[in-house]
Amino acid sequence: MLSTHELSCQRGRQQLWGNLNLEVTPGELLFVKGANGNGKTSLLKILAGLLSPDHGQVLWQQQAITKDPYAYRDQLLYIGHQTALKPEMSAIENLIFLASLHGLRYKETEITTALKQWDLQGKTLHLPCRQLSQGQKQRVALAQLNLSQQQVWILDEPFNSLDAMGASTLAQLLQKHLQASGILVLTSHLHERGQDMTPPLEAVEQLLLL
Repeated sequence: MLSTHELSCQRGRQQLWGNLNLEVTPGELLFVKGANGNGKTSLLKILAGLLSPDHGQVLWQQQAITKDPYAYRDQLLYIGHQTALKPEMSAIENLIFLASLHGLRYKETEITTALKQWDLQGKTLHLPCRQLSQGQKQRVALAQLNLSQQQVWILDEPFNSLDAMGASTLAQLLQKHLQASGILVLTSHLHERGQDMTPPLEAVEQLLLL
């Protein structure tokens, strides 16, 4: 279970939000919605342990993540809205590197299979990522989901730069993760009511407005 206790965040002298108490259980989706500048990305980074809150705590299995950050990080996959890819490395090399940060090792064939599910194959897999389009970079980053062994996925605008096929592939992966008792926290401007993801996720969902 991922939860927060009296969490607050401010930027400069302005408080973005405060006294935030959340609880996300296995198989549950937390969708964070709000206007630009309201602190959605800050919240996701705090939940991922990448930023410190101004007040309050993030808890994993009812224990503050600061007490044993490695135990939490072993269960966490965070993908920000800016792809964390090294531009001089290929798609395959990037995924090998990103997996190694979690202490995971995969055969090149496993990584190639994951990338093919995102319609990335052939010469594209070996090009430096700086030569890829923004949509291709996003799909490389999201291929981490195919390989993930972590229970908690925190995703900031994962549908950005994806075409309809890519959005469908992502939604299916998210659904599979939830069905396997995964925990999912995400933001997406495509998930505004009336402009839902396709296909929609069938999950216990919390909607947080910031």
